[in-house]
Amino acid sequence: MPVARIGVSLEGPLLKAFDRLVRDGGYRSRSEALRNLIRTSLARRKVESGGRAVGTVTFLYRHDVGMVTHRILHGQHAFLRSIRASAHAHLGEETCLEVVIMEGSPQEIEKLTDRLKAVRGVLFAEAVTTSPDLP
Repeated sequence: MPVARIGVSLEGPLLKAFDRLVRDGGYRSRSEALRNLIRTSLARRKVESGGRAVGTVTFLYRHDVGMVTHRILHGQHAFLRSIRASAHAHLGEETCLEVVIMEGSPQEIEKLTDRLKAVRGVLFAEAVTTSPDLP
């Protein structure tokens, strides 16, 4: 794909902070870091404007709390059109980590996250979303 060159003017302190971000982030160049920041901003705007979203819902729960597994699975069944896959890991005698991969509206992903947070025995639930439609 052809690449266009642009010029960017930054104040000294901002450039120094950006160069630290480039170095600490492991980017090979300023251009690579800037492209990543632009894509992140575009994805956020698309998701916030109600565009199609993909994402994960990560949650940690105690499987020894009565009926928690049943409540989690029952809650997920309301989102069958949006759920693409899930992964489950046993972290110890009492705790499990699960990741649900979803595609749909940002509201659907957030709705499942909120539903999981409300289940007794769930210790943590958080969604990460992005737009699948980026240049």
